[in-house]
Order: sequence, then structure tokens, then C-alpha cells
Amino acid sequence: MNRVLSGVFVLVLTLTSGLMDAKGFVYAARAWPEGRLDLRFATASMLSFFAGLSLYIASVRFMKSVGVNAVALQSGIWFVVTAVGIAVMDGSVLQWSRTQKFVAVIVAAGLAWLLATAHAEGH
Repeated sequence: MNRVLSGVFVLVLTLTSGLMDAKGFVYAARAWPEGRLDLRFATASMLSFFAGLSLYIASVRFMKSVGVNAVALQSGIWFVVTAVGIAVMDGSVLQWSRTQKFVAVIVAAGLAWLLATAHAEGH
């Protein structure tokens, strides 16, 4: 399979995996209203995590084919997608101040830089 197609699979699978896991986290936070377990949200959380993990495992296959072999890089890519997904899905990002949004962009850029430079240096 060519590198471009593998790269597309990495992007699609990682984005989908991270978003499914983000949904799992958001559902888990809603699973205990008033201290009682809501089975609908608990089940939705578990199913979202299962889907996210399954897609992540598939994405690793394609990451390896494009040269992303380090576990830290593989999980770091997932982490960035998941963190952004949670902030957007739970709506809290809409309540952030400009300073908080600025810091979030700087942190995301810093993580992207770490991922890119660690990969480029062969770590």
C-alpha cells in the first residue's frame, strides 16, 4: 500500500479513534447523576471506548507503515485528538477565556512540535 494512502488511513482512523474515546469520557462524566449510575450513559461510555480502542489498534498498523513506530508518538497523536475532542464535545471550551484558548493553542502546538521533532530525530 502506498504511503499516501496509509497516511490517509492514519489520519482517519486516529481522528475517529480519538473522537470515540472523547465521547467515552464525556459519557462517563454523565454516568453518575446525583450519585446514581445511569446505565445508558455507562453503556454508551463503554461502547465508545471499545470502538475507540479498536480503531486505535487499527491506526497503529498504518502508523507503522508510514514510519511512526514509537509508542510515545502513536499515543501522543491519539492524545491530542482526544483532548481536543473532549473540550469541544462537553462544551466547556466555549466558556474559556481568550487567555485559556491561547494557552490551549500553545500547548497543542508544543505537543505537535514534540511529536514532529521526536519522529524526525528517530526517538
